[in-house]
Amino acid sequence: MEQDSNKKNKKIKIPSRTKSSDKSPLLEDLKGIIDPAKKIYSSEQGQLLRKVLAAGALFMLYTSGHAFFNYSHKMAEALSNPSIMFKAQLRTGETIIIDDYREAYHWLRDETPEDSRVMSWWDYGYQITGIANRTTIADGNTWNHEHIALLGKCLTGPEKESHRIIRHLADYVLIWAGGGGDDLAKSPHMARIANSVYSDICPGDPTCRR
Repeated sequence: MEQDSNKKNKKIKIPSRTKSSDKSPLLEDLKGIIDPAKKIYSSEQGQLLRKVLAAGALFMLYTSGHAFFNYSHKMAEALSNPSIMFKAQLRTGETIIIDDYREAYHWLRDETPEDSRVMSWWDYGYQITGIANRTTIADGNTWNHEHIALLGKCLTGPEKESHRIIRHLADYVLIWAGGGGDDLAKSPHMARIANSVYSDICPGDPTCRR
């Protein structure tokens, strides 16, 4: 019994970690990098380096901020103009106001019956409704893909075939021409959308690249 009690009271000694075991090679390497960096940071050369970096950062901030300010000012000036009337310059340098959109919408309002239906690419739908006060076939809120594809087919397909369809849907067709972002420039996009439903628009060419 005494031997059993002695065994219970006997403490088992677990070897403790020495300080040398706590030091891993990674910590030693980091210490070898951090200590010299601290010395350089607190030295005169370090202070000079910090001043140079701060001056460079301020210079970059000033130049970038100045360019950003000029860009923002130009964008604000461009976006503040009404979207149906805008400035342009002739080759002679003369500045003119292009008012074709507003005039076309006013012509529709004044020269067509009030119940007229106007077909155009959906980009102009809201303007036809709001300014010309006429019913449009599609606008920016038309989410039906087949509907937009049929519109693209009418505007990019062969003339006779398109007319057979259009005469059942609309009384007038509005086409913008004259360069820049007109309907001719948009026609490949119209054709791609039409071809996604009606494959005869660009047979064998899904993206209408040709």
